[in-house]
Amino acid sequence: KTSGRTNNMFRAGLRNTMAFAGVSVGMLVGAAMPAAADDHVVKVTPLGSHDGEFCGRDRALVFEDPNGTRILYDAGRTVAGPDDPRLGKIDVVLVSHMHGDHVGDQRISKTNQGTCGSPDTGVSTLPQSNTVDIAVKHGSKIVTGSEMPAFFAAKLKDAGGDPANSLLVRFGGEREVGGVAITTVPAVHSNGVSPSFLTGPLAEYLAAAGVGASVGPPTGYVLRFSNGLVVYLSGDTGITAEQKLVVKDHYGAGLVVMNIGDTF
Repeated sequence: KTSGRTNNMFRAGLRNTMAFAGVSVGMLVGAAMPAAADDHVVKVTPLGSHDGEFCGRDRALVFEDPNGTRILYDAGRTVAGPDDPRLGKIDVVLVSHMHGDHVGDQRISKTNQGTCGSPDTGVSTLPQSNTVDIAVKHGSKIVTGSEMPAFFAAKLKDAGGDPANSLLVRFGGEREVGGVAITTVPAVHSNGVSPSFLTGPLAEYLAAAGVGASVGPPTGYVLRFSNGLVVYLSGDTGITAEQKLVVKDHYGAGLVVMNIGDTF
């Protein structure tokens, strides 16, 4: 439903890296799949708080195209900043929406701290975000929809990065980065920016009023990799008509990552 939890999509038993060949994988991934001995696969690596587990706060996934392009999806709180050794090269960062558990308002210092149910995410990344810190260090493109690109451009500039690395792709459009075609699709959720990501009087006014800033609606993503695999990343959402009409019928998604849980 509307939680950011991807942990139940990939069941216990998964270890480290999965690899999916072509477009023949199922619409739902319900069990661990062994890495294929094939150079023409998309590798999917979860970056969670605890090794070998899917925990309640895990959001981040890295997709590696057969051509080497690496895409980080929703860095959240379980990537240990830009120097996390699991990241490797990151060419693109995707952000489904601006809630702290997806953009990363805090993070772990290293893996396996605390428990799976309550990991230690005590390192604050405010007011920038884990996403921005990673993108600046790696020189990554941040590809988002709605009105999020302007927000991230300003954040990149403030952090010493290149604001031109914040790229827009709206629903119905498509942007190719590193041989991977990226588009956004609708998600039904909220997308307020917490005042904690802002500075100055505006942040104080919003905090006093108990509201956040608006950057438009949240999004999901559809990715088309160079081997033809089409992947749908739902973001936080309920059921939408576009999941059938656009994701299934138009794009023909072969792999789906659904965020599931409760009314978060």
